[in-house]
Amino acid sequence: MTRHALSPEATGAVGPGAQWTEDSNGASTQTDPLRCEFAGWLGDDLVSVNPDFVVSGTLADALRASDLTGFELRTDPVITKSSEFVSESSADFPDRWERLVPNPEPSTASDDRKPTEETDFARQGSDLLVSERALALLNDHRITHARLTPAGDSPEAARFTRNQDHADEAARAEAVAEFSALKESGAKEAARITAVLESAPAPTSAPPTMNTPNKRKISGDLTRAVAAVGKPIDDEKVLAVLRFVDGPITVHESDDGWRDYDRNKIDGSQLSAVNVVLAPNAKVKFIQFNFRNPTGDATAVYPRIGELIAGVDPFTRESVVDHLGEPERSTTTRQNTIFDEYRIGRQRVLFYWDADDLSPQAIVVGRKA
Repeated sequence: MTRHALSPEATGAVGPGAQWTEDSNGASTQTDPLRCEFAGWLGDDLVSVNPDFVVSGTLADALRASDLTGFELRTDPVITKSSEFVSESSADFPDRWERLVPNPEPSTASDDRKPTEETDFARQGSDLLVSERALALLNDHRITHARLTPAGDSPEAARFTRNQDHADEAARAEAVAEFSALKESGAKEAARITAVLESAPAPTSAPPTMNTPNKRKISGDLTRAVAAVGKPIDDEKVLAVLRFVDGPITVHESDDGWRDYDRNKIDGSQLSAVNVVLAPNAKVKFIQFNFRNPTGDATAVYPRIGELIAGVDPFTRESVVDHLGEPERSTTTRQNTIFDEYRIGRQRVLFYWDADDLSPQAIVVGRKA
């Protein structure tokens, strides 16, 4: 009887509270109930919980109704999802799973015993050994993320490969459709917000003055960005931070003359330092305004940018959402920071907020890739 080695999808991990048992040769397996925590799911009906296995309720029912041998189904596994669970499948995550126990049980972690001629399933190490008949049943279900090592050329091994190829083609088509829909949606939102921005006149106020001993003045489109932060929608300086246009930035440094810098990174903490350090001929990829002291020390030389540069007013997350609408994406990081992402025209704009009091931390304005 032909037997193939199958390495199932491995998105299942041993769940909290699992207990183990060993046979006389030291091979480990979970006691019942098996505990499995999914970190994600690719869509298969057969999943490895090394060294054990679980199957979806649909596949369990099909196995139970078949005349296949060499396995046992147990209906009481404890299935949980991790806090970071992400499903990569368009199918609904199964609400019922059962434990699949193949026979014979291994005697070592790398057991190389063969199943008896009478059985369709067996376990060999972390792999599932399946007969041609068993593979035929599995091929009728979603088993497209497993790795098959065929015992030789066979009709069901060939069908398994075709199923994987078809699944890959479908996934690519779905990704293309999703990207096209996202692109269309993003283009409409970009057009809406760009129209709002372009309806406002350009800033006419004088460049802000840096309140540091050397009294540097920043001119160019950076002026428009700094002056615009937090202004209401009907202000002439309306969020000009989003009008990130090509062109050099001129930095006037006290009485020491001036220098032109091509675009690189302009960081709020750098603006408060003695020099704005940019490599010659560098290209600016984004401008970042920090609204918190980089050192976190209230007595440090360089306070928050809102106090450092005249013309920068405080602003709130509520006012930004009121002006620009809900962000395209909002994420809370483990550093207790919320960042909201907008895409406006060719710009990618990020607003960083403290997750506790929603006070502003930084704004990043950059080119959209």
